[in-house]
Amino acid sequence: MNVELDGPRHDLNVVAIVSNEDTIEVMGRTLGQSGDRLSVATEMADGLVRISSQVPDVAFVDVTMGDGAGLAILHHVRALAPHVTVFAMTGADSLALGVQATALGSAGTLVMPLSGDELMNALADVRTRLAEREERLRLERAAAASGRHISLVEQVAELAEAPTRRDAAERLSELLINGVGLQLAAVYVPAAEGSRQLMRVAGRGALGSAPSFCDEMELLNHARDHHLDTLRLALRREQSGMVLLGRTAEGRSASLVFPLLPLFSAQATTALALIGAREQSHRGAMKDPSSSAYTFAYFVDVAGREIDMARRHTRRFALATIGVQFDRPSQGEGEPTVLVAERVLAAVRDTDVLARVDANEFYLLLPETGGLGAHACRRRILTELAVREPSWSPGGLGVTVGVATFPHDGGDLSRLLRVAKQRAEASQNSVVHRLQLNDHSLPDMADALLAQPSDLLPNARGLESPHYIELPAMDLVGLALSTVSEAWRAGNARVVASVHPGISVGGAVRAEHGRDGDGLRFDLVDVSGLEGCANLDILCVVAEHSAYVLLGRSEGNVVRAVHAADPLLVDLILRKLSDATDLRLAD
Repeated sequence: MNVELDGPRHDLNVVAIVSNEDTIEVMGRTLGQSGDRLSVATEMADGLVRISSQVPDVAFVDVTMGDGAGLAILHHVRALAPHVTVFAMTGADSLALGVQATALGSAGTLVMPLSGDELMNALADVRTRLAEREERLRLERAAAASGRHISLVEQVAELAEAPTRRDAAERLSELLINGVGLQLAAVYVPAAEGSRQLMRVAGRGALGSAPSFCDEMELLNHARDHHLDTLRLALRREQSGMVLLGRTAEGRSASLVFPLLPLFSAQATTALALIGAREQSHRGAMKDPSSSAYTFAYFVDVAGREIDMARRHTRRFALATIGVQFDRPSQGEGEPTVLVAERVLAAVRDTDVLARVDANEFYLLLPETGGLGAHACRRRILTELAVREPSWSPGGLGVTVGVATFPHDGGDLSRLLRVAKQRAEASQNSVVHRLQLNDHSLPDMADALLAQPSDLLPNARGLESPHYIELPAMDLVGLALSTVSEAWRAGNARVVASVHPGISVGGAVRAEHGRDGDGLRFDLVDVSGLEGCANLDILCVVAEHSAYVLLGRSEGNVVRAVHAADPLLVDLILRKLSDATDLRLAD
């Protein structure tokens, strides 16, 4: 079989065991011009060492060396380099040795003195055999890959049997990671029926900053900025979502290593569409069978109606996302997801709607609830869960809760879920966790925050993280006044501030805004008699659109402080103040 070489020509690694100087000269001149690599040994022992260390493609052996002893080393050459092609070299008066060499496995016999043409013809035969072998291996690999790829397509077609789109998306990302060899795969589906917002329902690999909620353009921009690919799950008019794709370990894209990707996409689109249609037809099954929560499909319907009524009647409502990480089996009896649902339902009203999204996540709809009510509900949920599992305390890492309110945080379900999800994720990186502030007293907490502004600032990724400030006392008072005014303009606001001798945040806010009323509630706390708190400035604000804290120390006419829109830090400071003063400030 003749093989045409489409790729670059094979440069051969050649070892010659020969002592004839004329032959060595011809081989050096010919192979030097061809670009092949030649290593010459004039003694048999040296030749065997070179073959063992260099593992050549071709070996030329002068079988007349040592009165025919060269013939005996043919076996050793093949033992040291099983894939080497061996040519015997002999003189015209020793052709019988050449015949014996062929019987011992030599690919051919060359008669010395050699010509350059004879040498090049021998090497050309070797190149052809190597090309044939590589082509055979390539075809075998391609056949094996085709089998795997066809199996992947068959497996993705089976996703239509999954109970929910989220389950199907998890399996889809698993197939892309394990079957195709990608480093990352994240599946996005429409956040609600007819919505243009996409919600990440499954993901494998190092997702990093991959968005939880986004529109198509945001996802495309993220993919471009992070050198990722996207796969649109679409078939004609059917739009089932998108997949964010990483590369293989070698840096190759999915389309290069998986030629059946378009068929894979079509099958995935069809499977997700079938599951979506099934979910829509089964909306009468409101309850999740394994817990007391509602189904996600029912939640979407109820939330859609709530949004419509809120728009028509200028009503408010809030929603929350609740994530639970099960690092270890729950104490006591019962399946962890069921226990979480029971504890959350014990903390909310009968009119609130709790839906299970998956084993580790719930959504909660809070009708007729503003920002203050949503934050109070968030605190009750964290406290109720901590009763069951101490590791799920508000300062623990087991539970993440994020809230969003209509219309302050968005006018549609996907936007509200996106904001709530982002706030829940931000709470995982709260400084309360990073510095383990739950075990600190109030003055120790202030000192811990102020002692390491350089450590806090690199982690300041948004308003939720503490930012260090150092201002004259009057400038700090101005900052506090503007914060309270902004919170009050957004609707109801709850303000807790400290007072102490001299200029204090609490005294200035009270003087500026008067007393309770018109949606503004004040609580002033005299901290001057508390140990280590004589010069402490504290401002906690819970408003319709956010929660804010300012904590610092007055040092003469200058105040060193940190401030952040961190609900967990606000809750913790209010609890510490309540414990220290016997006031009920966290209600």
